[in-house]
Amino acid sequence: MDIKLQNEEWKLKMRVAGCIVKDNKVLCAQMCENKFLCLPGGHIEFGESTKEAVIREMKEEVGFDCKILNLICVIESFYQAKDKKVHEICYFYLMEPLKNIVTQDYIREENDKGELKRIKFKWVELENLKKVDFRPQILTDKLAQKNWAFEHKIYNELK
Repeated sequence: MDIKLQNEEWKLKMRVAGCIVKDNKVLCAQMCENKFLCLPGGHIEFGESTKEAVIREMKEEVGFDCKILNLICVIESFYQAKDKKVHEICYFYLMEPLKNIVTQDYIREENDKGELKRIKFKWVELENLKKVDFRPQILTDKLAQKNWAFEHKIYNELK
């Protein structure tokens, strides 16, 4: 069961995302219902560490096994989504595929707890991240500069 808590006004989401960089490009995901790009990942489940979650989520979403290189960022985001305010905490890990991969765009379907989700994967040049609708935007400079040192960032759209 995913870690999601909510009351009448707020929703809390705990997430992980994996950053795969090859040939100066980063692997981005576009969920069919979204217009924007993001790093592949998903919710942390109860009883699961963030490391276990990112390894599981990367296998489920991108379709191949990855290993963790290091935790590069934790971002706390506050934003409005439909009828609730959202407090999202996401752990971003630098990942390395356990097999040789090519930097070609592809489409995959993921069975997410019985719901089929279509995901478009696109390789984006690191320096072009600011030119596309990539979220969270607060992460684009860090990725473009290949700054793999750990940071904690807070992004608040509600203020």
